[in-house]
Amino acid sequence: MRVKLFISTLLFLMLNAALLYAQDPGAPCSAQDVDLGNCPLDSWVVVIAVAAVIFAAWHLNNQQKKSSRSF
Repeated sequence: MRVKLFISTLLFLMLNAALLYAQDPGAPCSAQDVDLGNCPLDSWVVVIAVAAVIFAAWHLNNQQKKSSRSF
């Protein structure tokens, strides 16, 4: 029961954060912040996520190779 409650609370908080930090669909590239340029970072989130997954897999693979050599 506690696990289901924890997972449902976590999913609720993640959904809430995604809704709060989402872009306005009416103006995806509005110049609200002059430091960002034409488009904000939200348009490249998928590329950054893929790069993070590749880096994490590479790092974990290297860690596994190091631990298997010590035996």
